[in-house]
Amino acid sequence: MTAVVRERATVRDVGSGTFVLVGGVPGAGKSTALAWAAGLRPGVRVLDSEAARRDLRGRVPRGVPYAVYRPVVHVRHLAGVVRAVLAGPPAGVRGGVRGGGTAGGAAGEGAGVLVVHDPATSRARRWWWACLARRAGWCPVLVMVDVGRDAALAGQEARGRVVRARAFARHWRRWSAQRAGLVGASGGAAAGWSQVHVVGRGQVVSTLVGVVDAAVPVGAGGAR
Repeated sequence: MTAVVRERATVRDVGSGTFVLVGGVPGAGKSTALAWAAGLRPGVRVLDSEAARRDLRGRVPRGVPYAVYRPVVHVRHLAGVVRAVLAGPPAGVRGGVRGGGTAGGAAGEGAGVLVVHDPATSRARRWWWACLARRAGWCPVLVMVDVGRDAALAGQEARGRVVRARAFARHWRRWSAQRAGLVGASGGAAAGWSQVHVVGRGQVVSTLVGVVDAAVPVGAGGAR
């Protein structure tokens, strides 16, 4: 599938930290991009469900299949993201003046940029995230990874975790129905988001670099 695509953006909120939701169907490559994004700036905090899975895997008895504790991973990840979002941007960012040094991302005290993993194939879920972020003082940015069905399935095989066929079909059905609305200029399916990017797998990292550079200029949070 040829990566795309178009981007629609509005004026960025002044004085806000940036909340970046990286979505896409399972196997799209979200975790791979987030692993790279974690080293962009000291002021960038990344919350990936893959990290939650690795943490919990070390706590369960050896041999227990992932399917058994998958729901716990999802709940732990969701709870962690909600806590981070509700904590809001650091005080210096909230007030529109970015302080020097790190933004506390490594210590969990908040960050100038908060990047999170969520499939986000549900329109209601995207709306909920955007509203929650805005209420907590973040400028919400949506990055959707656009890949073909075969590429997504191959991505699941490559990572060694294949989503149940029924769950994947649900994600794919939602994404297929909503993709045009997000790529297009109408913006109806992207209400609440300050920026919307729909990009191919190969463009995710460069898109995140652009978003982070705009939010945490070199010198404000440390150079790459």
